[in-house]
Amino acid sequence: MDLRRRITFKFSEETEEGPILLDDQEQEEVIETLRKENAKSNKQSILMMKIVLLLSTILHIIYFINPTDDPLLILLPRANLDETIPLPRPFTFISLVLHVNLMLLLDSTSVRNFLVQAGVGLDDNIQLGNYTLSPTLAYALAFVAPAVCLFLRRSWLTIAWWSITVCVTYAVQLVLEAAAQGDEHIRSLEAMKYAAPGA
Repeated sequence: MDLRRRITFKFSEETEEGPILLDDQEQEEVIETLRKENAKSNKQSILMMKIVLLLSTILHIIYFINPTDDPLLILLPRANLDETIPLPRPFTFISLVLHVNLMLLLDSTSVRNFLVQAGVGLDDNIQLGNYTLSPTLAYALAFVAPAVCLFLRRSWLTIAWWSITVCVTYAVQLVLEAAAQGDEHIRSLEAMKYAAPGA
């Protein structure tokens, strides 16, 4: 008596597929699609950060011109008129310098084009992106005003106002790191290409 094991029939979509092998052209198409999606995502993130930087810069310029009118407190009634910190203009100037630094980190080419159109004579070989502050120094400068507010026990709204530069600096850092990480993943995919002549 001969016993045979019964094997049930499976449709092709029910079979367990192993790893899918792509030929060279398919690999290139997948990588190119991912590269385009990554570039689109990076472009959108940088545009969003430019808008945030522009709005924050406008608020800081308004405050620099008239430090008694707190831009963050325009919509809310002000309980105490002496809530500003000492030397508001120098702290605002530091914030504006940090905003310019962040814009150089995001898109130094646009800053260069703006300066050239404004009539600033720049050498053709100068790279503005090389003149940015280190992240450690940028954070140290950004934290000075909020630290002074905390030391002087100012209201939470005043502390929030002076913390805007810290938050924007952190957001720009996250966007730049995400963009660099996405580019690194694309490069690693390109390095993992394989030759599959029979695929």
